[in-house]
Amino acid sequence: MIPRRLVRTVPEKTTAHIEQLWADACALHPDWEHVTWRDPINRNAFPLTSPYWDDCESGAQLADLVRVEDLYHNGGWYIDSDMWMLKPLDNLCALNAVVAYEDHLHIPNAVLGFPPGHPALKDVIDRAISRRHAGTWLAGVGVTTEVFSHRTDITILPPGCFYPVRWQDAHRGGIAWREVAKANPWAYGIHKYAASWHV
Repeated sequence: MIPRRLVRTVPEKTTAHIEQLWADACALHPDWEHVTWRDPINRNAFPLTSPYWDDCESGAQLADLVRVEDLYHNGGWYIDSDMWMLKPLDNLCALNAVVAYEDHLHIPNAVLGFPPGHPALKDVIDRAISRRHAGTWLAGVGVTTEVFSHRTDITILPPGCFYPVRWQDAHRGGIAWREVAKANPWAYGIHKYAASWHV
């Protein structure tokens, strides 16, 4: 069972829009624990990955390590700070673990629902550490896609549940987000691809 715990990682400074997305997500989950890891993050809370944080090439790579280690120790739901949540995740908490396809190939780490101690998360941590010099994508989405796609103890949802807009289209701009929400009534959330950690 996935604990009712909502987690995000953010840089030291965010925008009013990012904070509003988090407030809205928390309002959908009023009785849950709400956790924000904000840079600078206490290394003592992350004994598995913090020895390698200084090797990270970007804030995104650091955030990748933080989110996975937090869920490994504590369980819960990680959502990216630019995830616009549309409905609560409570009915998914009974599942063993939950991720979602972004497209027909990739399983990113923008939404992760896991119980504490799940072996897939330890596998992700180990591979991400071993590939920390390979770049943010290979050590992040490359790892989660590789690990999650071959397991039978994880529910993998289709792209429309969290990623109804392709990242390439989102970065071109002009997306009518409310229209996207109306066109995807099954979506739990919509990833807006704000790239707040992209430094």
